[in-house]
Amino acid sequence: MILGKEVALQRKLKIEPIDGSYNSYAVNEKEKKDWSGNIYLACVAAILVIAFFT
Repeated sequence: MILGKEVALQRKLKIEPIDGSYNSYAVNEKEKKDWSGNIYLACVAAILVIAFFT
């Protein structure tokens, strides 16, 4: 909750049966890659390169 606003997030789950067991399942979250940190890093690097060569 940020500033009194509640945001509903849906989690993506991956359910797989466990080998060698009866009625047992492993529940894992599907991971989504977060590219925002890499994009910010590339922008900062580009700005530094432009500043260096000008």
